[in-house]
Parts: sequence; structure tokens; C-alpha cells
Amino acid sequence: MAVMLLAFTAAYAGGGKKDFAIIYIGNSITYGAIHEQRDVTAPPVYTSQILAKKYKANVIWRNCGWSGATTYDFLPSHKRYFPRVEKAIKEIQAETNAPIVFSIMLGTNDSASKGPTGCPVSNENYKNNLITIMEALKKLAPGAKFVFQRPIWYSPNTYNGAEYLLKGLNRLNGYTPVLEELAAERADAMMGDKDAYAYFEKNYEKYCYHEPGYAGTFFLHPNPKGAKKLAKYWAEGIIDALD
Repeated sequence: MAVMLLAFTAAYAGGGKKDFAIIYIGNSITYGAIHEQRDVTAPPVYTSQILAKKYKANVIWRNCGWSGATTYDFLPSHKRYFPRVEKAIKEIQAETNAPIVFSIMLGTNDSASKGPTGCPVSNENYKNNLITIMEALKKLAPGAKFVFQRPIWYSPNTYNGAEYLLKGLNRLNGYTPVLEELAAERADAMMGDKDAYAYFEKNYEKYCYHEPGYAGTFFLHPNPKGAKKLAKYWAEGIIDALD
């Protein structure tokens, strides 16, 4: 694995400005839901800027996050959101030969008790879904690397169109060991950020939208300032994983 990573990161090291290709897969948090200008303030925008500076690279990226998405929604066989990723891969491959990094943060909607596709998703199904998605992506983008970002904290009274609540939050926390296990098992997968969860749990009033819900005001989506904070964690996770 070490040799593979050295070869991979060599593409982004040394003199000259090189290409860095990254696709973000996620849900409404990745998408930039509620933001007035998500094309400017969604987490992938800031993350890509940080990566460009770090690697002195031309970062070619696509945001494939979608509100309400679960791992089931991204399964190739369901043909819901996977085609969006296929399109992004083709567009990037038309621009560069650089290997693609997939930054994945899924699990928030999987953890819900009611509402999103397939929820509540067990640890076993969560893992199997991710493997299926990754294997399909590897066929389209050979040499790709996957960086898992731990799903961030949401308030235990979160209940909008979907029912999360404390059971959902506990279920969400159960996904982190699954991601760590996958990263340990696969040479093409690495664990990225794990620290943003605690940061948002502590600073939610300042960095998350105050959203009205069936169980009172809840905190789920980072606001623009929060997105910038999250992007820093994502970028650091990607850099640590690749370097």
C-alpha cells in the first residue's frame, strides 16, 4: 500500500503546476443545502481551494453531493445519483489524466429511522453499499483513491422531513468503525477526517443553521462559516491520507 500511495502522491509533488482531480460524494451537507450561493460556499468549494494551495495544483473537481442521499441512493443498480458521478468522471477524464480522488461523506441519512431511501441502514448494509459503490467507481476510474470523511454531528432532536433523533445519532456513530475497518482492509481506501464531528458538536450554534423541526430547533447543516470550517477538516484529512 505504501508503494501505491507514493506513486499516487508523486503526481502532486515537486515543481510545476499539476492537475489534482477530486469528486465529492455526499448528501445535503456536501451539496451545500440552504446556502444562498452554494456554488461559492459549499464545503467542496473551500476544500478544493485548500488542496490547490497545498499541492500547487490545478484542482479539477465536481460536487456530486445531493440532498437526502443515502448509500442506497448511490448504488449503481438504483440509477439515482450514480449517473451524476459517472458524468463527473467522464468530464474530469476529458480534462486530465490525473488519478481521481473520491472524498466520501455518507451516513447522515442512512442513520435516520424514517424517511430517506433504505433507512435505517445497518452497519453491515452500510459497509456493503460502500463496497459496491467503490467497486463500480474503480471500473470507471482505474487507479482512483477513496478518502472517507466521518459524518459530522447533528443534534439529537433532528427531525424534519426525516426522523433522526437520538436513535439516529447513535446509529451514525456506529458507522465510524465501519469506515475505519474498510480503510484498513482496502489498499485504495483511507480514513480522512474524524475530528469535525466533535467540533460541530461543541460549536453548532455558531456554525450550523438553526432549523425548525417537529422536535424543536435542530442543528444539522453547516452554514457558510461552518462549511469553511468543515472544508478545512476535509482537506486536512485528504492531505494526511494521501501524504
